Amino acid sequence: MSDRVVLLTIPQLRCRDVTPGGLGSLERLTSRGSMTSAVPPFPGLASSAFATLMTGLEPREHGLIGNIFLDRVARNVVTVPLPDSAVLGRKLWHMAREERPDARVMLWFTPDTRGADVDLMAWVDRPRQLHTVPETLQERLETALGPFPKEDQTDEPTFEPASTWVLQSAAQIIRDERPDLAVVRVPYLGQIARRYGPDGRHAGRAIRSLDAMLTDFLKSLPEGTAVVAVTESIVTPVTETIYPNRILRDLGLLKMETLPSGGLGVDLAHSPAFALADHQLCHIYFNDSSVAGTVASTFSGAHSDGVALVVASDEQRNLLGLDHPRAGDVVLVACPDSWFAPSWWISDEERPVVVTESSIPIGDSTLLNPDHVRGSLGAPPPSDLYIGVLICSEPGMITVNEERPCSSSEVVRLVLDLLRR
Repeated sequence: MSDRVVLLTIPQLRCRDVTPGGLGSLERLTSRGSMTSAVPPFPGLASSAFATLMTGLEPREHGLIGNIFLDRVARNVVTVPLPDSAVLGRKLWHMAREERPDARVMLWFTPDTRGADVDLMAWVDRPRQLHTVPETLQERLETALGPFPKEDQTDEPTFEPASTWVLQSAAQIIRDERPDLAVVRVPYLGQIARRYGPDGRHAGRAIRSLDAMLTDFLKSLPEGTAVVAVTESIVTPVTETIYPNRILRDLGLLKMETLPSGGLGVDLAHSPAFALADHQLCHIYFNDSSVAGTVASTFSGAHSDGVALVVASDEQRNLLGLDHPRAGDVVLVACPDSWFAPSWWISDEERPVVVTESSIPIGDSTLLNPDHVRGSLGAPPPSDLYIGVLICSEPGMITVNEERPCSSSEVVRLVLDLLRR
């Protein structure tokens, strides 16, 4: 029986990077345990992918069809951070307590888990304000490690200090509190891949830096700790930006309104159609269903560059696992080298001055600039070069199939099996 299980969810953890010359820290776990290639969840976006890993369910069941969706009843746009209640179905920590009554659970910098029924938790709000459960953990951690690193606003942002802090704080709490299950999210590789691209010198340096962080973290774990590491999502290099809302505006389907502080916003109530762009996924919602044919034919015809798939029927949504009321009436999936930007404005004068006044969330302005986006995520991996991985430190727990990567739904089963031992 394992005393505890530590689950590392790591965006941009590629199978080919888990080598002695790359992430040797994780490769060493397999000397006694095992490793297999794994297909990351679809959509490969933080909210939906993490929800899939934590429930073992598809988006059609857990309800997170991406990082952003339309609440069709309230007619307002809902985006991250989402509360734990937005994820439908039982989560891993509920199932863990069925295996071990009174099991203590720790969620560390995990997305969309606020309000979760767990014992220990940490997360940050913008601008990187630390919060913890219980609240006393915040002072304890900042006394030991210093304040959580602030966002770097330079042209060459670094994410390493924040990830170092996440892993050092997780190690301290695991040592001190001894939770039965600790889920720790490490976003570093994904952040670098989106900003600079998933390949090249920045990505290579990030792998070496993360390897050093993970080496220290893994060495610090108490004896009797089983470790599982899994790919949350995969970033691919992108060169083309698609602006679906500008296209809808040109078609006369997106209606504008002047915002109080300046700039133009989207009139959700009177727009026949509007788009919620989400990296390599885009959900288009209708107020007027008669425009469905126009929208579908536009993105499969005149404006099909960079669009790999136009999902416009219930059958197609079912095949993708996106047949949920939160999904768009039409869903676009980008080609691996393209991504969707939310922008509807076509000049600086039209751009909303106050982001929060916009009915469609704009998000981080840095990530709207194509010059600052070298990688994107959400679409299925284009080749085996971008395949993920599932690693377990314990022997005989993973069934390795050289011809078929395992499903991300295996994570729930694996963790529960370890807790039973």
